[in-house]
Amino acid sequence: MIKRSFRKKITRVVVAVAALSLTIMSVFMFIMLFDLRGFFIESNIDSGKQAEEMSARTVTNQIHERMIRTTQGQANRADSILENFMNSVKVVADYVTDLYTHPEDYPDRTVSLPDKKNDGELSVQLLHSASTDLDDPEVRDELGLVANVQDLLLAINRNDDDMSSNYIATKSGLMIQADYISSRKFDDDGNILPIEAKERPWYQGAEETRKPYFTSLKKDLHTGRLAVMCGVPFNKKGQFMGVAGAGMYIDELGKVVNATDIGKAGYSTLVDSDGKIILSTEGGELYSVDPDEAYDVRETDGEKYFSDAMRRAVDGKAGVELITMQGENYYMAYAPLKTVGWSLVTTIPSKEVNEPTTQLVSALAVSTKKSVEASGAQITFVFILVFVIVILLLFAAAQLARRSSRRLARPVKELTGKVRRVKGDDLDFFWDEDTGDEIQVLAESFGSLTDRMKQYIRDITEITKEKERIGAELNVATRIQASMLPTDFDKYDDLKRFTLFASMDPAKEVGGDFYDFFMVDDRKIALVMADVSGKGVPAALFMVRATTAIRTRTQSGGSPSEILSDVNDQLCIGNTEELFVTVWLAVIDVYTGEGMIANAGHEHPALRHKDGKYELVKYHHGPAVATMEGIPFREHEVKFEPGDTVFVYTDGVTEATNLNNELFGDDRVIAALNHDPDADPKDLLPTVRRDIDEFVGEASQFDDITMLAFRFD
Repeated sequence: MIKRSFRKKITRVVVAVAALSLTIMSVFMFIMLFDLRGFFIESNIDSGKQAEEMSARTVTNQIHERMIRTTQGQANRADSILENFMNSVKVVADYVTDLYTHPEDYPDRTVSLPDKKNDGELSVQLLHSASTDLDDPEVRDELGLVANVQDLLLAINRNDDDMSSNYIATKSGLMIQADYISSRKFDDDGNILPIEAKERPWYQGAEETRKPYFTSLKKDLHTGRLAVMCGVPFNKKGQFMGVAGAGMYIDELGKVVNATDIGKAGYSTLVDSDGKIILSTEGGELYSVDPDEAYDVRETDGEKYFSDAMRRAVDGKAGVELITMQGENYYMAYAPLKTVGWSLVTTIPSKEVNEPTTQLVSALAVSTKKSVEASGAQITFVFILVFVIVILLLFAAAQLARRSSRRLARPVKELTGKVRRVKGDDLDFFWDEDTGDEIQVLAESFGSLTDRMKQYIRDITEITKEKERIGAELNVATRIQASMLPTDFDKYDDLKRFTLFASMDPAKEVGGDFYDFFMVDDRKIALVMADVSGKGVPAALFMVRATTAIRTRTQSGGSPSEILSDVNDQLCIGNTEELFVTVWLAVIDVYTGEGMIANAGHEHPALRHKDGKYELVKYHHGPAVATMEGIPFREHEVKFEPGDTVFVYTDGVTEATNLNNELFGDDRVIAALNHDPDADPKDLLPTVRRDIDEFVGEASQFDDITMLAFRFD
């Protein structure tokens, strides 16, 4: 029941508020006006100083943080490009090493000489030095062996748009090269040009260091474009036999440098290990520096602070500092590219950084001056104006309240009645008045709200049904995947010959990692650790194929290399998504500890002998499974003694990344394992996972994390 009408409430409230407000304002206004001018001036001056200090401090902190974060992030991107490029060359070098080490496993093949008809298309050609005799029986035998690498060269070059060419060069003078420029292998008379690979920097550097070697920026021998070359030595039972190499144009690195956003006048520069500029955006446009014209930026005359900062950058350090260059102050940040020893440097004028603070201080000074000048004249005017307004408002408030309440009350009352009828499931609302004010807007908004509520109810009902369906399907998929991984780790306790434990934590609802263990017969156990490329449902489906194929083939007997070879051919069939899987497979006699292990592109395992520490066991391994049909896989013997433990895992462990884009890495894996090296496998895996979680912090899980530990008792 309404005790007091809306109209009367409006009248009383307006009159009461007006009278009280105007009375209080009249008393205090005249007192405050005289103090307002001084307070206003002091407040503006203090605010200006505080704004200047806070702005300068904030801008400095932000530019430091932004520059080092941007520079480090872009350096990591560029380093990743070079690391992937180097890994492609290492795959070729490992393959050729295997050719020399196990020639009996490979057929005798041939390689075609350059043909101008192939120009513009990717092809493999045989080149050689001027002193190489192709009719020499030993050279012919060597050529027949190393010719097996040509399919791998084509596959790698075809999948890398930035690769200009890739090749192998033997110390006997043979060179097998895959590229698109067959016609440039001939002189003006149509004769094939000899190539002295052993005189090229990529060959000499790899031969001298006996490890992957990057050249400085060079002009490509055939195209003249600027490129960087990488060489990786290959061996025959420890004896140097030649170098696998590839050239990469710097276009992709240029995109990274050009994409480094560092302000309007800022620019980024890529510097090599000799202090020479490779790429730079100074002047607003990306440009590259001819190697013959480059100079050492560490020796810039008259620019000590610039040279010192560049020296620290070239030395592989990371940081940000304020330097003086050509009489101007600049902020300079630098971060290393660890793969090649280069550094990415970003530079921005300090005046651009401090410009917002300067403009703010100037604007505050002008504003304060104008306010001081105007405040004196305004005080007198306001004094008179306030007095007149007080009298007029007291009279007008009473008249306005009386008239307005009558006009406002009617539509409000009608709106109230219609709103009251909207309740429960009855959401129908209709408004046909046109008041032209906020009541009209309120009524139309309420009508729109009821319409949207009805539509939301219908939409939410449908969305809820769909989410429940999708959620149910993903839950089923997760349970199906989990059910395929063996979890009964006590199943073979009656043998009392070993202890094992494993875990798999997918990055999504379903993942591409998997592990497996099962008895091949009454003496031998098979251990499997694998990682399918990609994530989500496609990787999970391929995982089902892979784990089923490996288990089925292993139980049929044979060595790990034979098993992986057959599984590889099987998985290549129908692999339209071009997925592949890295596999670590071991078959171990649980009574003697003897066994065979094959590694198809997977992470190196960690091994601990009784009373010792965990260490990585590194050895050459073959390519991933399902990359190419007909490729062989290597295996090696192993002998476990009582108390020995092997720990295998997927790259989700070593590549777990924190908020600073740092990887967990091999060293931290070994450190985590050696926190308590005597720990039982069931306790060892949770210890490693805790170290990973502490390192990653709040960063999201990027990849599946899968681990397995096996102790021979």
